[in-house]
Amino acid sequence: IILFHKHGKSKTEASSYRPISLLPTIGKVLEKLLTQRLNFHLEKNNRLSNLQYGFREGRSTEMAITKLLDTIHKGKESGDHVLVLSIDIKGAFDNIQHSAISSYLDNSKCPTNIVNIFKNLLQNRKVILNTCEGPAIRDQKQGCPQGSCSGPALWNLVANEILQENWPINTSIQAFADDFVLVSHAPTRVQLESQINDSIAKFSTWTSKNQLQISAEKTNYLLISKLVRGPTIRWQGERIKRVHAIKYLGIYIDEKMNWNTHLKAQSTRATHLYHNLLKIAGKSWGVPLFHRRTLYKTVTERVLAHGAVAWCLEPTVRIARKLSTIQRPFLLAISGAYRTTSTAALQVILGIPPLHLQLQREARGTALFRLRLPLSTNVSDIDPSEIEEKATGWSTHPSEHLGPTQISLDDGGNINTGLRIYTDGSKTERGVGAAFCVLTDVNITHRWSTRLSLRNTVFQAEILALLKAVEHAVSLPTQQLTILVDNQASINSAANPKSHNSIARKIFKLLHSHPHIRVSWIKAHAGYIGNEEADRLAREAAETENFPETPLELPKSFIKTFLRQKMLATWQMAWDDGDTGRLIHNIIPKVSLHPINWTRNEVLFFTGHGPFPSFLHRFNLAETSFCSCGEIGTPIHYATVCLLTTSYHMAPPSQQHQPIWFRRVANNSTSRRKIHNLLHFLQRETSLFRPDPN
Repeated sequence: IILFHKHGKSKTEASSYRPISLLPTIGKVLEKLLTQRLNFHLEKNNRLSNLQYGFREGRSTEMAITKLLDTIHKGKESGDHVLVLSIDIKGAFDNIQHSAISSYLDNSKCPTNIVNIFKNLLQNRKVILNTCEGPAIRDQKQGCPQGSCSGPALWNLVANEILQENWPINTSIQAFADDFVLVSHAPTRVQLESQINDSIAKFSTWTSKNQLQISAEKTNYLLISKLVRGPTIRWQGERIKRVHAIKYLGIYIDEKMNWNTHLKAQSTRATHLYHNLLKIAGKSWGVPLFHRRTLYKTVTERVLAHGAVAWCLEPTVRIARKLSTIQRPFLLAISGAYRTTSTAALQVILGIPPLHLQLQREARGTALFRLRLPLSTNVSDIDPSEIEEKATGWSTHPSEHLGPTQISLDDGGNINTGLRIYTDGSKTERGVGAAFCVLTDVNITHRWSTRLSLRNTVFQAEILALLKAVEHAVSLPTQQLTILVDNQASINSAANPKSHNSIARKIFKLLHSHPHIRVSWIKAHAGYIGNEEADRLAREAAETENFPETPLELPKSFIKTFLRQKMLATWQMAWDDGDTGRLIHNIIPKVSLHPINWTRNEVLFFTGHGPFPSFLHRFNLAETSFCSCGEIGTPIHYATVCLLTTSYHMAPPSQQHQPIWFRRVANNSTSRRKIHNLLHFLQRETSLFRPDPN
């Protein structure tokens, strides 16, 4: 094992180090195979509780957080006092007993051979730590090595028992790996105290049985109630403290359920990230604007977006303002603009939407895709059941794969024996179509085609055509048969037993049970009769309005586009109706997710917030608004008429044509280059443009 010191912990205590196991590669491969078999058995036979959200395919932190919030809200709706107990197990993965794992494996009804190999893997294990006095070797009889493939699955097996217990009335439990939460509600403090203490006693029995320990100092409870005095809760004699907010899976839930604590924590994290950005990106030095923007989008925004479905699905005005405050320093750091520049203008210039709109968009996507929850009717009337659902787990047993000759990605155009079925999908501006045709020698003996919704993708058309071709092949007498497809993505998806596409899984099962059917790629539009006919049929179906239509679920790409357009429409409305950034609105009236790609000097010029006396005087940063030439020092003054900047002059506009002038200059790369050089000159020769105070 290799020890990694935990930041901020004492170096003299063993618990301050994280042991990372360096396991033999062959052993990890065996563990991975066994874990696949174990998980397949547990999931297929529903041996795991639905209350476990960690280390399971198709489950996520958002699901766990949403479940907890739903439980809390149900308790509040009943008018009861609600108590949330967050339980911390000391070194859960390090202290799980191998004897307990063996016992739970025996009770899992998993195939005996898998159980026996797992037991054998747990026997005679040793831990080796290299020290300055040589290697230290100890027998290992507890703990799942951090870095092992099987550790999470084995922990879920042990934790499953407590999740399936019968709990006191109005009390429930859930877990994400080793993070347990108990929620209880009751009309009186005494009853609530009784329920939660009974639950603790039940949980303590399970921990004692498995030789696990609870950290009383890290275990705490949140009371959502108007009670002044909370219930007295003890764990093996130690009193559990009450807190005003608990942190669950990175989300702070406070007693008022208003997300104030979470927003403060997010603000602190954002400040830390902002200071890190400033180390590599100054106003006039450091990484380019493009890379600054990329860092913000891929790091800062990802951190702030965590769990947004819980707290930013319908953001209040207060939340929107707080998020704007969090976002603003990053906009200034990315653009290099003066700190007085309008936030709305910077958002449009950089192609970065207001943070609350971006997080709301992602929260809506999570609600539809992962949680399968409908959005409010004023946003969308799309039912989650209409959306393509991500398939998880194994479609068949992990040991089952297609034959080595069933799938080929080599060009099958030279195949001219046996029955051949050609498939194709097509999407035009008028619709989407899928088709296949059967070719015997040089004669087409069967044709099939259908029309899909314009909202469906060409991939859906391709995979549907392949499914229908396989189904047709299955209905024929067993014979040498090849299905020729000009889309490699659909072939790869159909050959994958863990494909996330439900249609591809159907194809896999049919091909696996009919090994005489081969699927081969073929080059498109290469003059093959069957391929050209399938293409014609698919295009005909796509462009014929009254063609029979096959209903398919909406693809994720359509929903993402829809949500993006909703966000842009809301952003556009706010930009049009706003009071700030009107100079930039004149130049960039339409919002976009793409940056304008102005340099810092160009941003200073077009916003009007730069080294100009008119601006500096407005904010009491200069004694006068006049240039040393005697006229008011505005941006357009220096670009057109100032005697000191004649090398950078452009034709001056009349007063009423100034908005048009700014738009034309902003849209002309040569003019912008001249503006860039002008600002560089102004900043280098600042003393030249200051009026003589005498």
